[in-house]
Amino acid sequence: MNRQIPVDRYRLGARGARLGLGGVTRCGRSRAGARRRSQHSDVVAGSDVRLVLVLMVGLLLVSAAMSLVVNVNKFSLHSMYRNRLIRAYIGTSRVPRRPNLFTGFDRNDNVYFRDLRVLRPLHVVNMALNLVAGDKLAWQERKAETFTVTKLHAGSYHVGYRPSGEYGGRDGMSLGTAVAISGAAASPNMGYHSSPMVTFLMALFNARLGWWLGNPGVHGADTYRTPSPRFAFMAILAEALGLTTDRRRYVYLSDGGHFDNLGLVEMILRRCHIVVVSDAGCDPRYGFEDLGGAIRKVRIDLGMPIDMETMKIRPPDTSPGAYCAVGRIRYSEVDGTNPEDDGWLVYIKPALRGGEPADVVAYAQRSRAFPQEPTSDQWFSESQFESYRRLGLWEVETIVGAGVAADLTDLVRRAQRHVQTVP
Repeated sequence: MNRQIPVDRYRLGARGARLGLGGVTRCGRSRAGARRRSQHSDVVAGSDVRLVLVLMVGLLLVSAAMSLVVNVNKFSLHSMYRNRLIRAYIGTSRVPRRPNLFTGFDRNDNVYFRDLRVLRPLHVVNMALNLVAGDKLAWQERKAETFTVTKLHAGSYHVGYRPSGEYGGRDGMSLGTAVAISGAAASPNMGYHSSPMVTFLMALFNARLGWWLGNPGVHGADTYRTPSPRFAFMAILAEALGLTTDRRRYVYLSDGGHFDNLGLVEMILRRCHIVVVSDAGCDPRYGFEDLGGAIRKVRIDLGMPIDMETMKIRPPDTSPGAYCAVGRIRYSEVDGTNPEDDGWLVYIKPALRGGEPADVVAYAQRSRAFPQEPTSDQWFSESQFESYRRLGLWEVETIVGAGVAADLTDLVRRAQRHVQTVP
């Protein structure tokens, strides 16, 4: 059966035309596509500059108008992240719960700091106040300063403090919000991790977990009670261009690890006599970067030296080491007190030295990076989570030894004895 080809749709190729045969090509469509491409390029190259400027100004005006009614904090990934944290940690301890049938969330899971009891230990949530555009030349590497929230106050010792029940909203700051900010690692402004290109791209694609709040110092006398900037356009612009500082009405808060991943600075600032630190950061080479950075900041900012004893925590592929290290906090060099009353630092880090439980060893054989797997992996399996939990329990039991530590002073003695057993 012969099939006729419409002449208006196809043309003979050069060779086919000479032979008087088929050899057809779809030149009509190709030329139409070329015309469309040329028209688009003509629009781009030949547009009137005045028209482009009018369009840009119009878009800016629309953005400015929208920023008056859109909460810059809620227009981000933060709320999703916070809801999951509240459900996983705070909501788990509530019985009974009345969750939403569709989302599984219960709005009563979250609590406000003002409603917490003043109990021991006092919970201190550590954050970073970003200073990417700060004017202190000595801080050009850190680009941040410490910021904390407790039952009593919220703020920074460099900037100032406000009552937690009044800071960041009508009811103050909630525990869920504070914990989510404390873990907001993916943020355009990330303290000493910040870079102009990454900052701009993350803000452009709205990969933002940080939080804007009023300045707790003198610059925020009329803003520290507000839950977000009133004019979101300037906040987004400052976040995208890395213009965050502590000298304006609003400050940008992010992961506490962007300044001090161990929270050690705040404990030394509060003159805690015995500080127990658990370092869960990814450190496959056991270079103790987080500990070294915290000790450096304590010495620079507070004038307090911390003398660490010999570090015997070693990678798994070396000779068996210790599970902890002990250091002396020299408060006396600043406060003029008796050196015998100086503080102690007990530093615990995940390690494998042999003799761990069988299930932990089995998981370590399967995951060669254990127990220093990258923290970018946020999807923990049951075996992974349990292996870290069991290893931590095993380490503490090994450090303490037989019996139960009578108090924290006894814990320091037992930790020193554990380190001494390691050659």
